Amino acid sequence: MNTRQLISHYLYMNRKSYIFAIIFIFLVNWLQVEIPRYIQLAIDLIDDASNDGHQQLQTYVAIVVGMSVAMVVVRILSRVYALNPGRIAEAALKNRLLKQLNRLPNSYHEKFASGRLISIMNNDVMGVRLMFGIGFLQFFNTMFALSLTPIWMWRISPELTMYSVIPISIAFVIFRIGFKRMKVLHTEHMNRLQSLSAQLMSYLSGIDLIKNQRMSPWVTTEIEKLNQQLLRCRMQITRIQVFFLPVLDYANDLMKILILGLGGYMLMNQELTLGEITAFLTYSVLLAMPLMQLGRIATIYQRGIVGIQSAQTILNAKIPETDQTRLADEDVEQLKGESLSVRNLSFHYPNDERLILDNISFDIPAGKKVGVLGGIGSGKTTLVNCLNHHLDVPTNAIFLGGKDITDFARSDLRRYVKTVTQDPYLFSATVEENIRFGSSNNDATKEQVDEVLSLSQLANDVARFEDGDQTLVGEKGIMLSGGQKQRLSIARALLEPADLVIMDNVLSAVDYETERKILNGLFERLKHQSVLVVSHRVNALEYMDEIIVLNEGKIIAKGDHKTLLKTCPYYLETWQLQQNEAEASAC
Repeated sequence: MNTRQLISHYLYMNRKSYIFAIIFIFLVNWLQVEIPRYIQLAIDLIDDASNDGHQQLQTYVAIVVGMSVAMVVVRILSRVYALNPGRIAEAALKNRLLKQLNRLPNSYHEKFASGRLISIMNNDVMGVRLMFGIGFLQFFNTMFALSLTPIWMWRISPELTMYSVIPISIAFVIFRIGFKRMKVLHTEHMNRLQSLSAQLMSYLSGIDLIKNQRMSPWVTTEIEKLNQQLLRCRMQITRIQVFFLPVLDYANDLMKILILGLGGYMLMNQELTLGEITAFLTYSVLLAMPLMQLGRIATIYQRGIVGIQSAQTILNAKIPETDQTRLADEDVEQLKGESLSVRNLSFHYPNDERLILDNISFDIPAGKKVGVLGGIGSGKTTLVNCLNHHLDVPTNAIFLGGKDITDFARSDLRRYVKTVTQDPYLFSATVEENIRFGSSNNDATKEQVDEVLSLSQLANDVARFEDGDQTLVGEKGIMLSGGQKQRLSIARALLEPADLVIMDNVLSAVDYETERKILNGLFERLKHQSVLVVSHRVNALEYMDEIIVLNEGKIIAKGDHKTLLKTCPYYLETWQLQQNEAEASAC
């Protein structure tokens, strides 16, 4: 969807409100130009001392008062119908952007920093709201004012009207130059704002490291550089707004001087009456207001267009074809009880020819508990992200029920596979609310929440909290320890488990005894589901049906715990080393 189509879409969405707004805006401007006409007639009757003259004067005054009251009511209605669509368009566009971001693959998010996307959602989309709201109002207000007011001025004096147009015409030429330059600067301003937002997000994420390593002066310098770039761009925009756009105001002042000078001369020659001169000056004021608003309209329009173009970088991003077609519910049900098979999976990251996974093959039948053991850099997390299709895996490498997972929409696959990552993300909400985020229908009972808290060995900790499971965990779970975060993420996964639950090193921050209890509760809860536990600790994998040993991206051994102790030197050495560490820590 291009820029014109996107604008048309939201104009059509709010078409009824815009139609009423246009009608009321027209009525406001019609009343504005009619009132001076009756003021002109009233002034010309001031010298008429007859009874008919006084009665006519009272009638004109009553008409002016009535029209003024009506104009107040109509003006309010015009703003209600013109400004509401801006908010509606903003909300609809934000929802659309969020939905699109949710559907885009990981490869897209790797290209754009979170801070940049947040800046688009907040700062850039605000320009869209202004364009569809106050921009629409001021555009039609200006259009009707510049259409009706000159006509009423022409009725009074065509000659005086022609002289009034000269300074305005010159001003528009200068205004056009500034308008073109403004578009370039607004685009640059939005880009610099996005860069600053992205950098701030990055620094805030690593605030502990910055403090510990005493990097604050360096961070301050880097932020100041971006701030100065943003300031220079902002100052350039301000200079144009100060020196170019106000030229219309200057033209309006010059127009008033012409009206007073030439109008006074025509009044002395009795070509115009005092009432006509007064009305003409009133019309010049009405003409000045929309002329002054042209600069603001130009700014709003530029911000809106730049905002739409920024939003299009998200909206026009390509979604893989397979992710655009969802399976029917009955087809998803048929996947239950199917095996996940990996066949000769080899994977390397873009721009890096080194194989992270090299010819991996294994099966996870329904209900089977499989473990993956490997040291740092062995490819464990990459394997997990291939199984849940977080990464763009090669075709004919991973199969679910005999079907290539690259043929499934990622959303359909994740109804079958649920992953608990080694870096749990918690929302700034209560303990219970964070657990309920794991349920698709959010209808889980309080008893079910308490049950998964108990299974994850978090119930005792929560009981000690002042507000129990209604305790706020803070942003990213800052109020909890590392082990509590991991156990809370496990409880979330257990509330509504999928057919395959993948646990990627989620027990690294708990002790061995707690780890054993969690795994026992996990297996009790997931009797009929498959489980893949990834760890670098042998103790976490002792009770698995099968353990896969990874080393430098290759499978070097498979089997249960007892078999691997006898057949795999790497496994035995790892187990012995960890046993010694456990005994040493116990002492």
